[in-house]
Amino acid sequence: MITQKSGKYYVIINYKSISGKWKKKWYQAGTGIREAERLEHRLIVARDSGESILDRNTAPTIHEFLDQWLDTSIKPPSHALGTYENYKYCCTKINKYIGNVRIDNLKAFALTKMYKKMMNDGLSASSVRIIYRVLRTALNKAVKWDIIFKNPVLSSDAPKNTESPAQAYDQNQAILLLRQSEKMGILYNLIISLGMLCGLRGSESCGLRWQDYDKNAEKLFIRHNLCRRDMTGFDTTAYEYCEKAGKSWHVLDTVKTKASENTIKLPEYVCELLDKRKLQYETYHLKLGQAYHDDNFILSNDIGIPYDVHYIYFVVHKVINTYNNAHPDDLLPVIRAHDLRHTAATLLLESNIDIKYVSRQLRHSSTTITQNLYQHVTDRMASITADAMEKIARPEKKDANLSTAVSTANH
Repeated sequence: MITQKSGKYYVIINYKSISGKWKKKWYQAGTGIREAERLEHRLIVARDSGESILDRNTAPTIHEFLDQWLDTSIKPPSHALGTYENYKYCCTKINKYIGNVRIDNLKAFALTKMYKKMMNDGLSASSVRIIYRVLRTALNKAVKWDIIFKNPVLSSDAPKNTESPAQAYDQNQAILLLRQSEKMGILYNLIISLGMLCGLRGSESCGLRWQDYDKNAEKLFIRHNLCRRDMTGFDTTAYEYCEKAGKSWHVLDTVKTKASENTIKLPEYVCELLDKRKLQYETYHLKLGQAYHDDNFILSNDIGIPYDVHYIYFVVHKVINTYNNAHPDDLLPVIRAHDLRHTAATLLLESNIDIKYVSRQLRHSSTTITQNLYQHVTDRMASITADAMEKIARPEKKDANLSTAVSTANH
């Protein structure tokens, strides 16, 4: 039965509980009659097929459901280990606030309050938005599994994205950073170049092996990333490379997304650096013999052990700080290692490279992601395009501006 109350539709279902007693349950269906009819149909089908979820006592808590969801849908090999760890972290945060709430009792208003409480407790808006997306994904699965009939996250108010645009160097700053890295050796120069000229993520640079470099075709195959992970409860033999590194492990894992696994064409500059680095690698190997860790990592130390992203962070800041110490009157902004990737995208877009090719270079799953991330750049380029068309339409305006500038200069 469908009824309307205070402008909203509700579906009322009669069902038999586990104890054998007939009960009624109300389900909010929103403000549309068609949505209510669809919900009524699903509920009746569920009841008639013996779905016990209609009995309130059988519904799991959020904590119980998220544990099940992580284990069945996210845990490797379903997803990369890094993705699992990130999702698990978000679920831990969620459980702190609503873990004891039964999943069928979860309301959109309570979720909106939770987001606000998270930010009041110190989480950034961007972090809470990530948690929002993880919970939305999880509860979409709960709907698919017929555990709930409507995802309350979809009706909750996610915090607005207040992040400023990604920081990136302009062309002059990028050249200064590159020249400084050249002075500090092949390894430093290569690390800066892979991020700023090729657009690689730090973990992707660390995951590169010599078999990923095609010298003749001047291409890199991006297949893996190398990260530090807690491997407790995981089979370390399931990965191509998994070695103890202090309290954690160096793990060669799959890249972030399927789109991230791709091939990129290299500038000749980077190819020359890779060739020089290969010569260093072979020299170290020859010198140490069997003591050398011959795992083929391009970014590795003198005994062949691969560097992880923490070393990338160290190198980027060391190069910037070394330049700034030598040039106190011409300081480079201190940026994050990941901002080298943003710099690559910005420089390509400002060089009028089609966003489709920029997206492919960055290995985004769609151009929409690139557009959203670099909206500030594309807006600026649109203004430049409009100015160019204005000069075509009114060439006399350009001449008038020039005359005004000359007159001002003469005075």
